[in-house]
Amino acid sequence: MAKILLVDDVDLFLELERSYLHGCDYDLVTASSGEETLQRLDKIAPDVLLLDYYMPGINGDEVCRSIRNNPRWAKLAILMVTAAGKPEEVQSCLDAGCDDYITKPVNKQELREKVARLLGSVQRRTTERVTVKLPIQLHEGGRLHVVTAKDISASGACLKSPVELEENTTVEMKLEGENGEPFSLYGKIKRSAAKDKDGCGVYFIHPDNHSKKVLDRLIRSKKIEQLQADGVDKNLVKRLQALENECSQLRTEQDDALRRIGELEHENLDFANQLVQVEDVNNNLTNLYIASSRLHSTLDRTETLEIIKEVVINFVGAEKFAVFMFDKKTDLLRFETGEGFDADETFADIPLGEGLLGEIAANAENYFHKGSISAGSDDIDAPIVAIPLMIQEQLIGLLAIYRLFIHKEQLESIDYQLFSMLGEHAASALFSSTLYGHSERKRQTYQGFVDLLLK
Repeated sequence: MAKILLVDDVDLFLELERSYLHGCDYDLVTASSGEETLQRLDKIAPDVLLLDYYMPGINGDEVCRSIRNNPRWAKLAILMVTAAGKPEEVQSCLDAGCDDYITKPVNKQELREKVARLLGSVQRRTTERVTVKLPIQLHEGGRLHVVTAKDISASGACLKSPVELEENTTVEMKLEGENGEPFSLYGKIKRSAAKDKDGCGVYFIHPDNHSKKVLDRLIRSKKIEQLQADGVDKNLVKRLQALENECSQLRTEQDDALRRIGELEHENLDFANQLVQVEDVNNNLTNLYIASSRLHSTLDRTETLEIIKEVVINFVGAEKFAVFMFDKKTDLLRFETGEGFDADETFADIPLGEGLLGEIAANAENYFHKGSISAGSDDIDAPIVAIPLMIQEQLIGLLAIYRLFIHKEQLESIDYQLFSMLGEHAASALFSSTLYGHSERKRQTYQGFVDLLLK
């Protein structure tokens, strides 16, 4: 049985990863820091390490470097977890020597597929290679080389390099698409130039959707050029080009369908309307179940607010947000906690009914920005999402979200459902912890009074 070591400083996220990999016949072990990982690595002896990037103390990339410097673990399969796949984070992870990365909020099916692939359980499809002569700028270890791709496919390429490239080296390749459009690909050297006189092999690491599309168009255009150079009839070339385009579209649709079908777990959904949303629905329901369990695990108000922050960051994927609490005596919303703001930033109290946030709170209705949300918002009174925290039709606070890690153009119906249900659980948890705090203070006051009388 393969052993997977899950490393994250947030218990909530470890619980999520465990639930996603449950039932896959893995031995799941957890650690909550980089230091603990390095101390226990020899004893645990994992087959795959799922390693969070941001952690207090030693960050994930530093842990990865330390592991790679240990001869025993130089080839351990390491999957890094980044906040949003930001270029600088991805580069840092790859430079540290990880084998692949995945972004938060983690997708269940994607996580399962990546772990299975790192264990060698998934057979890669043999992708057709096209003979080319493409100049590529290759960045490796702080050095820049100009190499030539001899052939290329959707999963890798064969490079002719004037310098020796060591096996397992991470590289960044810059090349031009069909119409001269520049794009980049990360890769790992699979066969070194020293072992293969005809060139070195490189496989591509997790290209983003834009790079995948540009690469696909480039490969198809090179196929057509190859056919024309071989003297194939022009009409036949056009027909073949049309078929290639159609096949490419079908492959994309098939991959999407397979991912979504894999998420059909005990959900009574209307097939015609819901199939394309099944993946998000299952992920969000799982997230919500774990988040609600965590939210109601304490009656300490400070801990409850910290857990709300964990949930909003790791499950909702919010990069910038604020929690306001409502003061009934003054009819004001006051900033309580948040993330993504400057340390010295101040927040004015918001009168109920004034400004967008005040109106949302007064009307007790969820707010979702209708236009593009890709850029987020830096205006405290212009959130992309605002959820009044209500309990028994009484306002206790407001959750305002200003920017998401995941860059999406517009909010979708599944987002409305997730935010609304999260608001209900957050309100209930805050109400319970606040009520408990009041009763505890009264008990302490009463106990103090009784103690004075008995003296």
